[in-house]
Amino acid sequence: MKRSLLVLALATPGCLDLPEPNQFGAHVIVAADADLELCGGTLTHMDTFVSRLSHEFGLDPPTGDDRFLYHWLVDDFHARSLCPKQSHACARGDNSFNPDAPIDHELVHNVGFALGDPRPVFVEGLAVAFEGLADEDEDAPASNIDVRGLLGLQTSVQLIEVHGYSTAGGFVSFLVQRHGLDAFLRMYAAVDRRESERGIDTVFREEFGESLDDSIADFEAMPPCSEASRDAKLLECSAPALAWEGDQLTLHRSIACDQDDAVGPYAGDSVVVLRTFDVPEAGDYVVEVFGDVAENRVNLDPCTICGGPGATIRAAEPPRTLALAAGRHSLRLHGSASARTSLGLRIQRAGSPASGP
Repeated sequence: MKRSLLVLALATPGCLDLPEPNQFGAHVIVAADADLELCGGTLTHMDTFVSRLSHEFGLDPPTGDDRFLYHWLVDDFHARSLCPKQSHACARGDNSFNPDAPIDHELVHNVGFALGDPRPVFVEGLAVAFEGLADEDEDAPASNIDVRGLLGLQTSVQLIEVHGYSTAGGFVSFLVQRHGLDAFLRMYAAVDRRESERGIDTVFREEFGESLDDSIADFEAMPPCSEASRDAKLLECSAPALAWEGDQLTLHRSIACDQDDAVGPYAGDSVVVLRTFDVPEAGDYVVEVFGDVAENRVNLDPCTICGGPGATIRAAEPPRTLALAAGRHSLRLHGSASARTSLGLRIQRAGSPASGP
C-alpha cells in the first residue's frame, strides 16, 4: 500500500522543476516527466475515481480550472516534489506529487482537502480506507497498534514512523461502517488538527452518540480484518460484471497497456483490468487461471466490508477450490505493461460437470 503525507508547507509548484501538464481528463490533469506514458485506461480510471469519491463525500468533482493536477515525477523525486523522504508521495490541495501512476491514495487527499484538516490519524485513515486495491496482491493483516497512541501525532511523517497507517485506516473504516459516512464526515470537519483528545471526545459524543474511549474499545475488540477486506473498493466493486452460463463463468482475453480498460503502469511493469462477478449461492467454487505468462494472475475479493479474505491465483497454479459467499465479488486481472499477454479465468460450482477447454 502506498504511503503519503499531506504537506503543510509546499513551495508553489511553478517554482519547482516540474513538467508541464500534458494529459487532460475531466477531473484530473497529469503533468508527467518525459517518456512516461499512462496505460490506455488510467486517466479514465483516475477521473472515475475522483468523480465517484466526490459524490460519495457529498462534493462536486472538480472541473475546468479546478481540476486536480497530478505530477508524475521520476528523477530526483523528493528534491523536486518537496515530499518528505519518509513518504512515498504527497499531496496538498489540488496538487499531488507521485513517483508512480496511478496512486489513488493521493487523489483521496485531493478530494478530502475540502472537508477539513483533522489529526493525521483521520486524514491518512480516510485515504487508506478509500484508496482502493491498486495492483498489489498482499492482503495485509490488521495491525494491533494502539489507536490512542496515534491520536496525539501531529504529522503524517510521525504516523509513517510508527507504522500506523493500517490501524488508522481500520479505525476510519470501522467508524464509517458503524455510524455512516455522513456522521463520520461531520466529525472529520469538526475536529481541527490541534484539537485535544477531550475535544475529539466531545465531537464523538455529538456525532456518534458514544465516547472516544468506547469507540476505541469496540474497534480494538473486533476480530482481525485485513486491509483489502475493509477497503471501500469503490471502483473495484462497480466494474463491469461477468455473466454466468449455467454453473460456470468464463473469461479469456488479451491484456496490454494500450487497451482502453487497462490501468497502469503503477510502480513498474503492471497492468490491471477491473471486473466483477456475482455469486448466486454461497458454497465451494473451483477457480482456474490460465494464460501464456505464468506471472499473470487474478485477485478475487468479496465486496462486503470485512466479509472474508481474498485470494490471488496465478496462471501457473493448478485449479483451486474457494469457499465464496453469496453476493458481488471484485476481480482484478493482472498482466504486463510492456507486452501483450493473454489471461483466462474459469469459475465453476464445485461438483458440477466441467465444460470447455
